Amino acid sequence: MSQIQNKKAQLEAEAANYEDKIGESIADIKQVAKEKGTQILVAGAVVAGAYLLYSLFSGSDKSEKKSEKKESSFLANALMSYAVGIALSLAKDQIVDYLRKLEEESVKK
Repeated sequence: MSQIQNKKAQLEAEAANYEDKIGESIADIKQVAKEKGTQILVAGAVVAGAYLLYSLFSGSDKSEKKSEKKESSFLANALMSYAVGIALSLAKDQIVDYLRKLEEESVKK
């Protein structure tokens, strides 16, 4: 009877060991997925924001047909150009940072 109890205790210890290893692996995978997801979300949000700013300031053909054609002032055009330039610059910076982080992680591995 003691031999069966010893074998049972050994198997339970091995099962607990494997359970701990699996738990650690899952925690690592969750952490990596969270980091990658956050980076992708930030880059996507910046690109989407830049596109929305561009589409907001550039206007569309439909709105021009419906409304009277107005001539934009030089100041409005300049401000629009600067706003789009800043938004695109921010998007570029976010994408470059994301790519740099990916490169650093690949070098570590």
